[in-house]
Amino acid sequence: MCENPSPARNNRPVPAVPSADIPHAGFRSAQTEGAGASSGQPGPTLVGWPRQLTWSDFSDIQNRPQGESEDARISMGFRPGRLIYVQENSEYRLGEVEFRMVLNASGSWVVASGKTAVLLAHEQGHYDIVGLCYRDLVAEIRTLRNSSRRRLIVAVRRVMREHDQRAESLTRQYDSQQQTDHGRNSTRQHGIGKFKPVGKAQLH
Repeated sequence: MCENPSPARNNRPVPAVPSADIPHAGFRSAQTEGAGASSGQPGPTLVGWPRQLTWSDFSDIQNRPQGESEDARISMGFRPGRLIYVQENSEYRLGEVEFRMVLNASGSWVVASGKTAVLLAHEQGHYDIVGLCYRDLVAEIRTLRNSSRRRLIVAVRRVMREHDQRAESLTRQYDSQQQTDHGRNSTRQHGIGKFKPVGKAQLH
C-alpha cells in the first residue's frame, strides 16, 4: 500500500500549495470544482470510490504486453444499478440508484518485478482522476429532470458520455511529458509545481 495515500481517498481538500509528500493525481483539491455532491441529497450516489489501491487489485504478469512502455496499467468502468424513477409534479428524476465505479480485472496488470510504491501511487492517481470525474458525473445526473423517462435516459447517457470523455482527456494529460510522464517525473508526480486549469479540475 502507498505510504502517502491520495487525499481524495478521504474526500478532503489539500492546501493550495501542494505538499511534496502527497501524490494526489495532480488535482489542486480532492473537492473538484462544481461537484456539488452531498450525501444528504436524494437521488443517485457513487459507490466504489474513493478507496486505496493495493497491488492485489492488479494481475501479475512477467513481461510487458507488446507495445506497452509502462510496468502497470489500470482499467476502470462505471456501472449503473437498476434504475428507479421518481415523478415530481410533471417531471421525472432518478431515484436512489447506485452508480458503481469498478476495476476491470482483465485490463489491470503489473509487471511483477516492477512493483514499487511510486508506481502504485501513479496508478492511484489514474484511479482518483477517474473517480473525481465520476463523482461530478453523478452529481450532475442528480440534478437532471425531464418530462418523460425516455428523455431523462437520453440526458443521462449524454452526461455519462461527456464525463467519460473528460476522464480520458485528464488521464492522458496526467501521463503526458508536461505532467507526470507516466510517473517518471517524480517532481510532478508528487504535486510540486504551478497549477493550470483544465476543465472543472486542476492538473499541474
